[in-house]
Amino acid sequence: MAATNLTFIPDLDGNKIQVTVSKRNIYRFKNILKEGMAFYIKGPDFAALKIDAFRLTPQDQKLTFVQQTVVTECIDFSGHEFGFSFVDYENILSFAHPTDKSVDVMGLVVAVAEIQRQDPDKSKHKLNINIQDAKGLQLHVYLWGDYAYKMQEYIHNNPHNRRIVVILQFGQINVFRDRPSVNTYFTSSKLFINSHIDEIIRFNKSLDGDDGPDSSTNTYSVIPSKQLSEYDDFMIKNKLNAISEVWEPVEKCSFVIVGTIKGILQNKTWYYKACTNCFGKAVPSDGSDDQEATSYVCHNGDCTKDITSVVPRFMIPIRVQDNTVTLTLTMFKRDGKYLLKQSAKELVKKTIERGDSLDFYPDEINALKGLKLAFKVSVTNFNVSKKNNQYGIARISEDASIIEQLKKKLNDSQPSNEQSLDFGSADLQSQDIKNAKDAISGTDDNITPSTLDKNETTSPMKTLTTTPILKRNLKEVFDLGSNDHLSSTKTPKISPDGPGKHLLKVKLEKND
Repeated sequence: MAATNLTFIPDLDGNKIQVTVSKRNIYRFKNILKEGMAFYIKGPDFAALKIDAFRLTPQDQKLTFVQQTVVTECIDFSGHEFGFSFVDYENILSFAHPTDKSVDVMGLVVAVAEIQRQDPDKSKHKLNINIQDAKGLQLHVYLWGDYAYKMQEYIHNNPHNRRIVVILQFGQINVFRDRPSVNTYFTSSKLFINSHIDEIIRFNKSLDGDDGPDSSTNTYSVIPSKQLSEYDDFMIKNKLNAISEVWEPVEKCSFVIVGTIKGILQNKTWYYKACTNCFGKAVPSDGSDDQEATSYVCHNGDCTKDITSVVPRFMIPIRVQDNTVTLTLTMFKRDGKYLLKQSAKELVKKTIERGDSLDFYPDEINALKGLKLAFKVSVTNFNVSKKNNQYGIARISEDASIIEQLKKKLNDSQPSNEQSLDFGSADLQSQDIKNAKDAISGTDDNITPSTLDKNETTSPMKTLTTTPILKRNLKEVFDLGSNDHLSSTKTPKISPDGPGKHLLKVKLEKND
């Protein structure tokens, strides 16, 4: 039965062991066990930890509280209160400390970033801080969820603190692009901020010594945020356009559009196998079938690894429509996870467990149809040079207030004596014949899945120039606009001159 409570008990010598209390026995101990109190434990059982499990203590076994276990308070405990086992920064930065074992680190906070809140799940919000040891070495630390907000609240309530010293106990080492950092580990970590305990008092004294780094005058610096606020990004920083105005890529730029997801391109893949080192595209190293491959080659020339492992990442081509024209946009990891409330890895697993084919779009993705959103869109050098108008999404907003303000701004800028007719269903196949692999642009974490499969693509110029001219009378147009059950396999007819002739406009005149 799954454990519901984890305890880490330092003995008289400071050694620690993990304790598991199962659900069936939690009621017996939940009102007895209190953090910071000492107990005698009689009659526990032992169990081995899984070989590949992340270890919060150095032990290979754990204690298990069973029905016969008895705990009684120890009022004269004289051992270590917290049982810290600090790890030198050098051992972390040089990869000497194993990543499958937890670390305790202590340091002076020298830099603080803004909390990143892109994910709707608060537990996945994170705060990046840099800490420094007594020798001047610095370490990146990521505080997740409640730990991030605990640090933010402390800084807010103590604006004039000259120093902030923290201890992160039971942290996990994470390595990204060959750079190690220390992260909080779910709810098991403990964070001490300027606590009045011996370890922090001694560390503060070491900073005042002649050999300590100069920290007498500064507190910390603010790490510039790479992420604009949602309002600034959509309402101030980037130009607002109707889709018809940006249908043809002219220059590298970013802009904002407002539109409704009218369909998903069913003949495109919805995820790709990403290198776990750089998140570029990876392919089977032996040329075997993708589902059966055991090793992969990363084709990103800037990646530091050749043979790599892979993880699924979203690459969802969606058809977005406003009242002028329809455009294909590619949704990557961050925004896919934001809208679907799960990662590509999780959705792939669920799809397989349901017995559904990965060649078809899961219901969760098809359910995106009908959403009205604001999109920040990136036009890359690839789009411009190849005349490819399948752009990447840099950011999505579903804030109703922002969307309404953008719509009003658009309406105010459009002529008042003309109305555009919405051609309705964009579940029809797009004019974008080009395979989505060719149209990926670096909009998600500045990563570009590389290696284009030229055998599966057509010239991107054809995307803009080879579709037949629209030939429908007014009755057919209105029928199309009201027919929601049209096949998703038919190709819409769009003028070779671009969106200007895709649009049917009716001029309204007053009768005399």
